[in-house]
Amino acid sequence: MPSSPYAEVMAQVRTGRIRVGTSGWSYRAWIGPFYPPGTSTADMLGHYGTSFDAVEAHATYRRLPTAAALDRWLASVPEDFRFAPKAHLGITHRRDLDGVEDRVTAFLAAIVPLGDRLGPVLFSLPHQKPDLDRLDRILAPLAGGPPAAFELGSAWAVPEVLDRLDRAGATMAATDTATCAAREISDVGTVAYLRLRRQSYTAEELDAWAGRMARAAAAGRDAYVFLKHDDAATGPALAREFRRRLAVTTHG
Repeated sequence: MPSSPYAEVMAQVRTGRIRVGTSGWSYRAWIGPFYPPGTSTADMLGHYGTSFDAVEAHATYRRLPTAAALDRWLASVPEDFRFAPKAHLGITHRRDLDGVEDRVTAFLAAIVPLGDRLGPVLFSLPHQKPDLDRLDRILAPLAGGPPAAFELGSAWAVPEVLDRLDRAGATMAATDTATCAAREISDVGTVAYLRLRRQSYTAEELDAWAGRMARAAAAGRDAYVFLKHDDAATGPALAREFRRRLAVTTHG
């Protein structure tokens, strides 16, 4: 495997770290292609943590996690591992805004047990057009909390939105799909966040994204890259390849 053309850039990175993983980990279809045969659901996260140093946690989207569940997560992964929880659907997908600040506060309280292994929180808003009132009310309770990444439609990429995110230390997630290609990493906020959602990527495409993430890290921002889940377990394979293109190890 040839070294990444961005190896020299990565060698200069001191303040920002690039973490690579997948969206979720608890998939029975991955037993064999990724997890060893016979792996139980309870053991999946432990095996996952030997390959990657971050994961997008989707279980939090459907229900608030219990402290006991988070304790099990923590016991399964190394100390330098990071979880990026997906915000509960009651925050992002409920039509009315009544009590949305309280719902954000309750969500943040529920994930406090993750401690220093808590990475950015992903807020995936389904609204195609900017809703500044909704954004303001979600951002307000985040002050002093973990970094946040907002997955938003392309119409949200306007100064009024980006300024609000930047002031709150939040970023706009870059989401690359087969039908909506992303080209850049948002330069607002304290972290960089990339979601690669296609079924396949060429070496050249991975190199291009590796370069963008390397530049974000060189600017002092921690950067997170998550590959899409699929039943063929191409997500973990692509995540490993992406990490190789960065010329870094899982824990290095």
